[in-house]
Amino acid sequence: MTLDKIDDMPISDFMVDAADVAADATPVDVHEFRSVMRQLAGCVTVITTESNGGLYGLTVTAICSVCATPPTILIAVDKSSRTHPHIDRKGAFAVNILADGQKHIAEHFASKGDDQFATIPHVVNAKGVPLIEGAAAQLHCEVQDRISIGTHTLFVAHIVGTGIQDSTPLIYHNAKYGLVTHI
Repeated sequence: MTLDKIDDMPISDFMVDAADVAADATPVDVHEFRSVMRQLAGCVTVITTESNGGLYGLTVTAICSVCATPPTILIAVDKSSRTHPHIDRKGAFAVNILADGQKHIAEHFASKGDDQFATIPHVVNAKGVPLIEGAAAQLHCEVQDRISIGTHTLFVAHIVGTGIQDSTPLIYHNAKYGLVTHI
């Protein structure tokens, strides 16, 4: 078929029914999917919030810039995590982009320990949300929308404040922490 013939074809000839695609799709093995996703290198962040006087946090790499006007991000949080209900209730959180010397903080917030902030230097912002000292950068966020997808909630949030240090972020790739050396 030549390009001049395409111009004469109705748009419906190019449309695909999503139900037909889903019916023909072979399910992807969850282990294979996770192996592929581990190839996405990303900054290591700790998402922090406050609820009923308690401070909560979890290590996350699933964060995405949505748009710059207004400044908006999204984070994906497992519904079974202990921090999820507190983000949902508070409607505010901080993204602490860890510096390359803060691997111990990433591991700390990935564990199941109690009183998560007892040994972590932090300050509390005007909303009561903890900010980890020494982080490479921080985003102060207010939840605008919640989208439930499978085991996770996407929290879409407007940025209401920022902070940045002169440091290099900690990176996570293929289940290992690493450093940015040359970009």
